[in-house]
Amino acid sequence: MVDLSTELGIPLLHHSEGDLLTATTLYRAAGWDTCSLAMADIDVAECYGLTIIDL
Repeated sequence: MVDLSTELGIPLLHHSEGDLLTATTLYRAAGWDTCSLAMADIDVAECYGLTIIDL
């Protein structure tokens, strides 16, 4: 997930706490459900009501 987020230029949510205040969308890559940090990001995004888009 880290490599993909770097390649796409999309930061992981748990590395961008300040951006969470202005975020409206979370982009979810295939394989997210095998990464515990990505799973936590999804949980946080859902709690904050972010739109979740599968890539």
